[in-house]
Amino acid sequence: MAEWLWASRLRGVIRYQYKNITRLLFWALLIVLADQILTLLVPFISHASYSFDGIRGNFEIVFFAAFVIGIITAGRASRFLLRLGTSRVSVWLGSVLGLLIGMIGLLLGTFLLNMLIAALLFPLSSLAPDTYGMSASLFSVSFNHGLNDLPELMLYTLEWTSIFYLYGCVLRRFRALTISLSIGIPLMFVIMMLIPTVRDALSVVRGESQGQMMLLGLQWLQWLQDFLRFIDEHWDTIQMTAGIAGLPLSYLVMRGTKQP
Repeated sequence: MAEWLWASRLRGVIRYQYKNITRLLFWALLIVLADQILTLLVPFISHASYSFDGIRGNFEIVFFAAFVIGIITAGRASRFLLRLGTSRVSVWLGSVLGLLIGMIGLLLGTFLLNMLIAALLFPLSSLAPDTYGMSASLFSVSFNHGLNDLPELMLYTLEWTSIFYLYGCVLRRFRALTISLSIGIPLMFVIMMLIPTVRDALSVVRGESQGQMMLLGLQWLQWLQDFLRFIDEHWDTIQMTAGIAGLPLSYLVMRGTKQP
């Protein structure tokens, strides 16, 4: 095992990805902190009430960061490592571990930042109680609620990080096709939703039966509702399956990518 670790350069890959991902996450947390501070100071300027968002992990920020950093890690960072003749298994494993640990760290970082902002509300509440409303009971309730949500958010983070790394690997190998599908599939759904309306308008021009066209439109809407209902009822299973499948698929895609 020790010989494989030395020969595969896995430690070097992890060290390299750690530096890159940590730097990107540092800037992400710095932007989040600046935004929180500015939001905290806005009431002093506009005399508006401050809306406390609670102590929680900001999954929205993690979701966006996982998408951007996943593409960077699967693209530019992997190309650099592979130029050095590093094993593809090491590049894949080091990238996946770096991304998963980094995104969990970002989630915990946003939780700690929100807790820091909540703590800053105590002295501000004593200065302007009508603007900043914070009490020990509210802090405790918000902290416990955010803490209870963390395990589920961590699971979502791991799943979406795996999915976005797979997307980054596919984008690197099949750039034109991936971009076309990323734009074309949502566009196709929009067109499918508009087809009944377009046909209904054409039927009016042609003098065809509006009753039949209305029935066709209702059928399309019913099929769409059934599809959306199925997605809503089974979304957690679909998301977990996609996240688990994303790990081996990302290696298979990355393994077949040409040497830079």
